[in-house]
Order: sequence, then C-alpha cells, then structure tokens
Amino acid sequence: MRVLFLGQGCAASAPPLAALIEAGYAIPAVVLAGGGHQHGEIARLAAESGIPAVPVVSAAEATTVIQETAPNVAVAACFPWRLPRAAREAPSLGILNIHPSLLPIGRGPEPVFWTLRRAERETGVTVHRMDAGLDTGPIVAQARLPVPEGITAPELERELMALGGRLVVEALPDLAAGTLAPWSQPEPGVTLAPHPSPHDWTMVTSLPAAWAWRFARGVAPLGGPLTVIAGGAVIPVAAALEWSPEERLPEPVISDTDSTIRVRFNPGWVRFRRRGYGIAG
Repeated sequence: MRVLFLGQGCAASAPPLAALIEAGYAIPAVVLAGGGHQHGEIARLAAESGIPAVPVVSAAEATTVIQETAPNVAVAACFPWRLPRAAREAPSLGILNIHPSLLPIGRGPEPVFWTLRRAERETGVTVHRMDAGLDTGPIVAQARLPVPEGITAPELERELMALGGRLVVEALPDLAAGTLAPWSQPEPGVTLAPHPSPHDWTMVTSLPAAWAWRFARGVAPLGGPLTVIAGGAVIPVAAALEWSPEERLPEPVISDTDSTIRVRFNPGWVRFRRRGYGIAG
C-alpha cells in the first residue's frame, strides 16, 4: 500500500512518519506544509529513507501533489490546512488525520495547549477520516493517555503523536481489507482548541498554585506571552520553577532575586523566572 504523508516541520510530525517507515509502508513522498521546512527531524527521516520531501505553501499546492502522487491512502500529522474534496478523494482509501486529543474534545489547531490550560488530567489521541470540517470526521481509532504532572507541551504532543502513529499503523491493514468500521463523532462534548489569544496565556492568583505551576511549566516552551496578574500588576514570566501547594506568602509577590519571583495563589505559591532572564524551562 502506497501511503502519502502530510505533515510540517514541527517535531510532532516525526513520530507518525517514523512508525510508517518502520512498518515497511511504501511512502512516495512527504508533503511539508509551509514551504521552507527542509530541516529538522522529519526532513532527516525522509532523507535517510530515500523519500522525497515536497514543500508546499497552500492547500491548492498540496492538492496537486496528492492528485499527481495517486496514493492508496494519505496520513496527515500536524498538517495545518483543510483540504478540498478533490484532495480528499484522490487517494482511493481517503485521508486519515492524527489529532492529539480525544475528539470531539479539542477540535482545532492547539489541543495540547488547551489540555494544559483546562487542567485536564487525561487526554488522548484520535485517528479520524478527514472530511470537509475541522477535525470533525468519523473516528477510526482512539486511545487515552494520562497527563503527567509537570510535563511540557512539546513532550506531551510528541507522546500523543507517537501513540497516534502506532494506532494508524494498526488501522491501515483493516482499511485496505475494507473491514475498518469508523464511528461518527458524538455531538455532545464538543470543545474547541483555537490559537490562544494573549488573554489565554494569563494566570490569575484566585486559582490554586497547583494549576498555575502545571500550566506555566507546560506552555512556557511554546514561547507565548505568559503573564501572571498579581499585586495589581501584570507580570511577564518565562517559566515555573517550583511551587508550594498550601503555604501562604505574606505578600502577593516576593522578589527572591532579580530574575525570580514568588507569587501567592489560592492556595499556595509558585516561583517564576521573570521573562528576559535565562531560558524558558
């Protein structure tokens, strides 16, 4: 079976591609959205396996590649664009998308950010048929994964996409045999995972320190405008370094050093690195 791979230069695209290569599928090309992503792990994997990497800058260009390649099936992982019907119908067995959430929870481009923002203690990955909607197609396979305390967003996304790669490899034989039985996504329970706004990066001190530490620790490597509102000020921060679940600080904010502060939450406190001092981690 010829399996066309649709991804982009982000690290999370690499584990599903590695799973397909290891399983021995014929991969005629790796389509890289964004056009300029010719470096990194996914490009290295393709080059080491003798698979051409084809950069595209639009859904229209991707459609042309899919039609010209004429694979049996396409697998998408971190592919950023909706594809038209002509693209979805070009592979005889359709397009399977790997999405790092338990659909219909977390439809959209940033499910891992919102898993951490919403303090979800369990998440998962879904393999679904690509349709005209955004992460709305029938589910082919799904698996759950606990969210480890203190895990970062890149680490969690990579774990989820590795699990998704295993799921899609297991599903492809049934898809080829015509015995795969996808099921429709339920209407109840739909949540969205859009690109976060600056407000979504903000922490308020009326929430527990446990939430703030997990959230800040998780999303800091993404490099967004992470802030905490404390003592009447909006304070830019870069990372959560340590925390206490119950201890109450005498002041809303205490400067430990020029580069770090402790902030009182309800309950507990979190010590942050100020933005602009050192690395975000």
